[in-house]
Amino acid sequence: MTATLAVVTPLFVLLALPPFLADHLPRLTALDIASLLLAASMLAALPLGLLGDGRPTRVILWLPVAAYVGLLVLEPLETHGAETVMGTIPWLVGLSLVAFSCTAVAEVDSVRAGAICVGIDIALALVHVGRFPLIHDVLEFIGLGLMAIALIAGVRALRARADRADVVEYRARLLFEQQQRQVATEAQRVHTDALLHDTVLAALLTAAADHTPDRTTGMARSALRNVSDMQNTGALHSASVSFGDVLSAAEQELAPLRDRASIDLAAVAEVKLPRATGDALVSATVQALSNSVRHAGSPTYRSVTAVPLADGGARIVVSDDGVGFDLEGIDAGRIGVRVSILDRVRRAGGSASVRSAPGRGTIVVLEWRPSDSHDSVARRPGEALLGLVPRRWLYRTLGVVIVAGVLVATLDAVLVTHAYGAVVASVLGLLILPTLVRGAKRGWMSSHAAWGTTAVGCVLCAVATIGLDPDTFDYVSIARYTCGVLAGAAMGWMAERRAPPLVAVTALVVQMTLWAGPTGAIRLGLAGEIVVLIAALLLHRAIRRVTAAAGVAADQHRELTIRQAELDAVDQERNRRLHRAHDTVAPLLQRIVDAGGELDESSKAECRVLEQALRDEIRGRALLNDSVRTAVDALRRRGSLVQVLDDGGLDGIAPSDLEALLSDLAGRLGPIRSRRVVVRSGHPESGAAITVVASTPDETAAALGLDADDEVDVWLTLPHPGAAGPRA
Repeated sequence: MTATLAVVTPLFVLLALPPFLADHLPRLTALDIASLLLAASMLAALPLGLLGDGRPTRVILWLPVAAYVGLLVLEPLETHGAETVMGTIPWLVGLSLVAFSCTAVAEVDSVRAGAICVGIDIALALVHVGRFPLIHDVLEFIGLGLMAIALIAGVRALRARADRADVVEYRARLLFEQQQRQVATEAQRVHTDALLHDTVLAALLTAAADHTPDRTTGMARSALRNVSDMQNTGALHSASVSFGDVLSAAEQELAPLRDRASIDLAAVAEVKLPRATGDALVSATVQALSNSVRHAGSPTYRSVTAVPLADGGARIVVSDDGVGFDLEGIDAGRIGVRVSILDRVRRAGGSASVRSAPGRGTIVVLEWRPSDSHDSVARRPGEALLGLVPRRWLYRTLGVVIVAGVLVATLDAVLVTHAYGAVVASVLGLLILPTLVRGAKRGWMSSHAAWGTTAVGCVLCAVATIGLDPDTFDYVSIARYTCGVLAGAAMGWMAERRAPPLVAVTALVVQMTLWAGPTGAIRLGLAGEIVVLIAALLLHRAIRRVTAAAGVAADQHRELTIRQAELDAVDQERNRRLHRAHDTVAPLLQRIVDAGGELDESSKAECRVLEQALRDEIRGRALLNDSVRTAVDALRRRGSLVQVLDDGGLDGIAPSDLEALLSDLAGRLGPIRSRRVVVRSGHPESGAAITVVASTPDETAAALGLDADDEVDVWLTLPHPGAAGPRA
């Protein structure tokens, strides 16, 4: 706003010079020279305001106001020359707009700003008392007062919208950062779950079973390498590679499966996709093939095919004609399909589905589309600034100006002047108004519409003053015509058209000059109105530039936030969990490698216990702390089958309350001696935080081959913090 004032103030000062000289010549006194110096200080002060920031700028903005008050004090003391020409704008009236504008910008309190502007308006009216007709003074006082109110209200609205934009911007950034941290953490969780499941858990299960030593050693060595590799940050979201490159990097995993299936992925080798997505698709493909080899039966035909999609995506289909399975009957403890295939692909920005039925084989479809990988937020940073000055408010205000000008001109032509050229001009203005409003509303206008409205505007300028005497008009009465044309030009400018509005304004200036003489444009206020229009367009341009800069900054902030969130997730989720897995299983994996895959029964039992412990970290991590891990490990070493399942019932519990709840759980697990124990988080709406069910099978019925329900030894419910005590 200060920059806009710094541009338009010199124009107002220059426009005030001709009426000042006409009013004070032929002889300039010392007071007249002092007035010129004060006017020059108004011109010089504002550029200095651009050098400051915050309070210094507002202090400098008061200098033009003080200079204008000095002009009001000096004006009654000065001697005046020839009589003021009818319709000429007094020089202090033009400079009053500078004083009003500086006050509106410098004074944050609207009431104080209004009081100052009213005081200036009253002082100006008193200075002009006796020099002009009373009705002229009254209209001038009212008009300037309304203009001051409009300036204060506009600046206040702009400040309020800027403040709201700042608040919304800040909240949007916080929400975006929080969302990205959640997304990145969840993606790393799924990625780490899949990594542990596909390597470490598979290696432990292989070691516990009767597989060949070479295979057991190789899988243990690969798993040990994975849990020890905590320096690798993984594939970040921003990296983009071809699917063929990702496939080549995974050839070591695919090689053992190529003689068991027909694999043809060449069709999508050139598809560009995020590295994390490519890794997820290849990993899911390998897992689906591995599942088929282990569970589909033999002999079975397996195939992997791929097709590129029209939008640049890819679809991979893994199928077999094996025994199939019932999707609805999968036990909650079986996490291979859910973790290694469905969740991992979904979190990487793709989609996955599994179709199978007993005796009908299995089909796994993996798909990625570029649109699927875009992150979505309710509001992106920077968007709030786009509504800083509502386009709707602007074009409606300009439309009201045009309609008011049309009505006043029509009434004046019918009742007073009987110059019906103004009526024709009014009709033309109403005809083009809908096109102008529509273009300003949309922010775009076709070339035909823009030049069509400009041609009508030029005709309007040519006929509007037919039959009117310029000597009978002053700057107030002619404003109905000039302001209407300038408002239409501003709406054309808002519609992103530049040449047509300039042509319309040029036609207006030429017509006014031909009608009222070379000095008519200045005497009747057209030059001042054009200056005001220029100021508005400069401010509009500044806001658009700020909005564009905010958009660039928002995009940069968005990219940095995503990358930082991913790095934080790698450090806090992936590396932390790999570190825990390394401490848990690395000694055993190293022992397997050192023994060449030849394990005794106690080592195989240890593999089974640790495999279950890592499975807990995948499917029941929220239910675990060190105390619970110790209690569950003790149960398993006593021969109990323990399942730890997290269904999301602990979300939202404060960390301190959760720690106390888990410590309570660990204490209650210690005395249990049942053969089967299930620890599960409760449904969020049930009131139960954790449920523990311990049971022992009826061994007599089992020996006789009879169906019998397990005997429930313990049924314990731990409520959410703040609810009733535990129920047993």
